[in-house]
Amino acid sequence: MAFKRILCAVDFSHDSIEAFHAAVEMTRLYGGSLHLFHVLEAQPSLPGEVAIEILQKANAAIEGLIASEQSSLHGLAFTTEVTSGRAFDEIVNRARQWKANLIILGSKGTTVLEEIIVGGTAEAVTREAPCSVLVVRPDHKH
Repeated sequence: MAFKRILCAVDFSHDSIEAFHAAVEMTRLYGGSLHLFHVLEAQPSLPGEVAIEILQKANAAIEGLIASEQSSLHGLAFTTEVTSGRAFDEIVNRARQWKANLIILGSKGTTVLEEIIVGGTAEAVTREAPCSVLVVRPDHKH
C-alpha cells in the first residue's frame, strides 16, 4: 500500500517531533504529500487577546519546526495547519476531509494528566481513524 497523503499531528513534544521526522521520511519514500497539523486544545474561557497570542505561538512553533528541517523538506509537497478543538476529534476529522491514507503521531503528548484520564490522543485516533495510523515510539535508550 502506498501512503500518498500523510497527515502528521504534532504537539511539539519529543515524541511528536520524532513522528514528524518519520512522516517526512515516509512522504519522501512514497512520493506523497504531507499535511503537518497542530491542534490547540480548546479553552473557551480565555480572553481574545490571550487566545490570539497562543495561536501565534503555535504558528511560530510550526514555522520553527519547518525551518529546522528545511533540508529534509526540500522538494517535498507539504502544507501546515493550526486549528483548535479536541485533538483526537480534529485529527480524525481532518484525516477524513483531506482523504489521508496515513496518520502519523507520537505515542505520548505534552499533557500527562490527559494521557491518564482520556487514555491518550494516540489511542483515540487509532480507534476512530478512517485510515492507517502509525504511532511513533522514540528509542529512549540513547
